[in-house]
Amino acid sequence: MTDTPLTPPPGDSFNPAEAVPARTYAALRGAGKEAFARDREAVDELRRTIHEKVDEVAQENAAALVRVVHHLAGRGYAQFADLGCGKPVQGMDVLGLPDLYDVAAGVSPDVRWLALDSDQLVVTTCRALLRGPGISVVQQDLRQSAKVLDAMGSHLWLSKPIVVILGAVLHFLTDEECADLRFALRARLAPGSLVILTHVTGDGMDPANVERGRAAYEKLHGGVPIYVRSESQVMGLVRDFSVRDPGVVRTIDFMPEEGGRAPLRDAPHFLMVMAESKDR
Repeated sequence: MTDTPLTPPPGDSFNPAEAVPARTYAALRGAGKEAFARDREAVDELRRTIHEKVDEVAQENAAALVRVVHHLAGRGYAQFADLGCGKPVQGMDVLGLPDLYDVAAGVSPDVRWLALDSDQLVVTTCRALLRGPGISVVQQDLRQSAKVLDAMGSHLWLSKPIVVILGAVLHFLTDEECADLRFALRARLAPGSLVILTHVTGDGMDPANVERGRAAYEKLHGGVPIYVRSESQVMGLVRDFSVRDPGVVRTIDFMPEEGGRAPLRDAPHFLMVMAESKDR
């Protein structure tokens, strides 16, 4: 088990001189005010080493999560746990996307929402900007799966279906840490709950380029490991859950909308999957 991590998680303490994943992600989305100079420098380096349109990968990831949250809130889901929620950008990104809580609350004002992250600045920003009667913000490390589920149980009703969002976060966890979290969710989520995850992949890319990009990302973020997984490995992250249509696909192909900008098909878009909790 990995409930006691050996090293602090990224962003556990605030240091604007170091790039951290949450701020780099915000910078990739084009939310410049949510990033520091070091984060913007990291984005420039990722464009050079991974793909010139790597920022579009983050933007399309965010757009896919907005689509699925809007859809599920419209279908009557009233409890959400955004685990590894990242910094709210309040429409200040390139696509002008609302934050996920605002998406759900816009459909169902009585929604209950847990925003959980290990990054100190993320949590502080969430508490300042995310407002609503049903929202709770918690600082917690996803590697401490028992504490994550305890936080969910303190703010949401585990006896009722919950939508768990793991957007672009499991690729920072080892296989064992992912399994620990999966087991904890499987044991305590009510039947009908959903797990939605997006994940970096190297599928369809030159392995040498994937390794070069992985190494560059880790170097830019002070050695924070990132685990690039294939479609079959991402499917394994929701083992023991029932995968819903359309299965594991790229974010740009998950509930795509007509109109809007045409996504760049050859960019290394994340994989995405939605899976349902079975009867215990």
